[in-house]
Amino acid sequence: MAALDGPFNQSRMVQRTGSISHTFGLSSAAANGACEFMSTLPPPKGDVEGWDNTKPWNQQTANNIPLIFKDAMSVREEVFGEQDIPLEAEFDEDDARSWHWVAYASVGVSASSPPKGILTRSDSGNSPADDARRASATAQRTPVGTIRLIPPPHGPNKYIEEQPVTHPDDGTPNTEKTAHTDEPYVKIGRLAVVGAFRKNKIARMLLNAAINFAAEHPELIYNPPSPTTRELAALKAPNTKRQLSWQGLVFIHAQLHLVPMWEKYGFSEALHDEEGNVEIEAEPHWVEEGIEHVGMWKRIKVVESRLY
Repeated sequence: MAALDGPFNQSRMVQRTGSISHTFGLSSAAANGACEFMSTLPPPKGDVEGWDNTKPWNQQTANNIPLIFKDAMSVREEVFGEQDIPLEAEFDEDDARSWHWVAYASVGVSASSPPKGILTRSDSGNSPADDARRASATAQRTPVGTIRLIPPPHGPNKYIEEQPVTHPDDGTPNTEKTAHTDEPYVKIGRLAVVGAFRKNKIARMLLNAAINFAAEHPELIYNPPSPTTRELAALKAPNTKRQLSWQGLVFIHAQLHLVPMWEKYGFSEALHDEEGNVEIEAEPHWVEEGIEHVGMWKRIKVVESRLY
């Protein structure tokens, strides 16, 4: 799959205590204050059970919360807080089963102050060991962007029929409503980049990382039924393959004013096949926290040999 951003496509991966870290080179034009490090956190599951959604990331007291998850939450709380989304809505039940990516920047601390709006970690509430791991004599690594990928299964879009009480890109399953498709799909959400870094293509880099990872590792994204179950289902109905395995379908909840950006990334409100036929109809828009939202779809190419 073609990369959306050059620098990340040249990355090298290093395993780090339950996460995958990526370091990558930057062009000279992007190197000043741009993202230069990315970490991937597999679904944290029980490690985030102790998260208190009434407190910010730097006041969490549970000892087993992954540092990368705290970094993701620090960005999300800052960015979505700017949109007046309540702190209580930021952490949800999908966080435990999601894959998370965090982009970092090295911010100089000796020659000049960090860019306005950037959270450094000297007063972060982290342990001294955490801060020591991030900092050097001349620079401090600070999280500047994040994204999450929620694997199947998903319920229908519950925001179409009623006003939700949670985060605008929450995807909590609700089987009482009609699903938009029976086909398994992944849901990209919580894409956030702090203000001082929004012109450095970090959003594109994060999206690229999540989508490429899913395309290359479908066996980690969705555990399909057994071969016997698939064969029996195929005898009963056509097109069963798409209903029993993840075939690269991706869904997002997009804020209306960001639709042009998502269209540049290949998403659309109605999904069409290669012949131009409509696979999934466009859904009605909805308003959450005073912001109009749109459901958008995309199908990516998946490494077939790793589907089963």
